[in-house]
Parts: sequence; C-alpha cells; structure tokens
Amino acid sequence: HHSRPGGLVCWILCFCLLPSSMGALCSCCCGTRDVVPDAPDVIIPDPEEDEQIVVTIDQAAIASRDYLAYRGLGTEDRNERWFFLNKSGSKWGGNVQMEVENFVRGLDPNDENKGQVLWRSDFIDQPFFQQQLRDVGGSMLQFAFTGFVDSMFDRPHYDDGYYISHGGGWDRDYRTSLFLNWNMRTEASLSSTVRKGFGFPVKLVVYAQGTGVARYFEVEEPIYEERGEGENRQRVQVGTRRRWERHEREYVDFVQFAVCDVASGQPVVDQFGAAVVFTVHGDSTDWTNNYATKFFDVQQRGGWFTKDPPTITTKAGVDPALALLIAHLCTKEFSTAQIKSNFHPRFPYDPLSAVFGFF
Repeated sequence: HHSRPGGLVCWILCFCLLPSSMGALCSCCCGTRDVVPDAPDVIIPDPEEDEQIVVTIDQAAIASRDYLAYRGLGTEDRNERWFFLNKSGSKWGGNVQMEVENFVRGLDPNDENKGQVLWRSDFIDQPFFQQQLRDVGGSMLQFAFTGFVDSMFDRPHYDDGYYISHGGGWDRDYRTSLFLNWNMRTEASLSSTVRKGFGFPVKLVVYAQGTGVARYFEVEEPIYEERGEGENRQRVQVGTRRRWERHEREYVDFVQFAVCDVASGQPVVDQFGAAVVFTVHGDSTDWTNNYATKFFDVQQRGGWFTKDPPTITTKAGVDPALALLIAHLCTKEFSTAQIKSNFHPRFPYDPLSAVFGFF
C-alpha cells in the first residue's frame, strides 16, 4: 500500500529544495518540476533564431536538477530571468528530458506552471562505459575510436608514466600497477515544435575517452590465537596474512560533441561547410572549462569541478535557444565532472591474477 507523502514529509522535501536565490517556490509534491521559479515582472521576448545572446546559467534551487538562464553576466536579478531549463524523468539513471522554457505560462492545460518549450532533449542519464584492462605498457586503445574527425583538436596520447605522475605523488611502495582505458558514446535528441532549427531532425552525439590507473600494495596483518588456560591465557601471534589494497585515479582525456543529422548519423555542417564537431580536453590536462565552439563560447571561473555558473555567448546565425540547450548539456549533463562521477572502474582485487581485455 503506497500512500501520498504526508504534510511533514512534504515539508521536509520542500525544505531540502530551498532556493539558492529568493523567489523560487517549491512544488516537489506536484507536477514534474523540482521548483517553479518566479517569472520576471516583464517577460523578456524570445530571441530571433539567428540572434547572438549572452546568458549565465545557474541552478534553480539547492539540490534541484533545474536551472535558470539569466540575460547577461549576473544571476541575482529575477527580472533578468530569460529561460527555465527543466529536467524531468528518472532520478535513478534512466530516461530523462531537458526542456528550455520561456516564462509565457498557462499554455499547457495539464501544467499551468509550464512555459512555452522552445527546445527539448531526451537522453539516458547514466550511459554505458566500455572498459579495457591492461598491464603497464600493454597495447593501448584497442577498441575502435567511434567519435568523429575533428581537425581542430589533436587527440592526446599520453604514455603510462604520464598518468602515474599526473596529480602529484603517491604515498607508498607499490608492488605493481594496472591500467584501464575506457570510452563512452551516447546521444541526446534535439527537438522543437516552435523553432525551425535545421529543418530536419538532429541529435547531439557525445563521445568520451579516458584512462584509469590502480597501484597495488600488500598489507600484512598478524594472525593471533588464544593459548593457555585461566590466568595463563594469552594472545599469541601464530602467523601473518597478506591482502591486496590499491589506490586509484581516473581521468577523462577528452569529450567530443557532434550535432548530427538523425537520418544519416553524420555531423551537420555550418554556413562555411565545416562539420559541427567540437572536442574539449578532460581533467588529464590542466586546461580549464573555458572553450569556444561553432555554436557558443563558455566562460567559467574555477577548475574542472567548479560550481561557478557558466556564461554562454551564442554565435550569430545559430538559434540561441538551441545553442543554450547544447551548451547546458555540454557544461552540466556531459561535463568532465559528470562523466567522471558516472564512471566506475572495474579493477580486480588481485593484480597478479588479472584477466586483461574488454568488459
């Protein structure tokens, strides 16, 4: 028997979703949204489909999956709220939707708080990672590269020593090390019922590649037995047992994004005939989160795992609402930090009996 959560539970849930900036209301017990943010006093009109815009994307509320896009560089002024990025669907790694809404509400008879949806993306929250376990110096990357050619990006190829030394010192004598190469390919649909876009269905294809290293050491533990009787009873060491422990580090080498024609599976081309493919370094480098693409530029303070709101400048000639959606997917849903948190390396307990290959 499942009953609707009572008032106290609802109040606790709502308390957990207190807005990070005032003016967001809780509706966690009703509808498909974590929060219903207050609209600006004067609704900002939708941008033209080829207009360049600057927006800054901030979380709508603490612990919320939803985001607000503010016009300009700040996130404090409620009247600069331009779009609401509403994420709905599974919270447990299944099918999810991300919708870019304006603040023109009341058009949906089933959801009075929903704005007009300019663009929508459907994707799986936790994609599959293929892993290849290998020995130090073993053949690298035997799995096929299933991304796209990006003439602007030189894919990094580091040797094993690079990963062992990257990120500072390790703290003991290790018996041996094992490596994992991994890749991940997933896609997110891009659709609109109100904007013309490319005039044919498109999707965002995401390909990521990375490396993990595990360094193994043995821990020796004493084995004790109780000997003797009564007052003579004492605990005596009769031997030792050894067990393996390991220290792990994982890195994202790069993440590649391609806007593709659904029918052909190939990247679309921009007005200059160049494929819309862009690739960003992962945290195996010391690059930051600032990068430029054919659709938008990203400016964000802090390192790879910063919580700082990114500022997105869209490119003229591209639908800014679509560019905003893709930029949000790139900087949040498929960012280096998010991919890293979704990746779980499968290193074996005993390195000396490891079976190398794919899984």
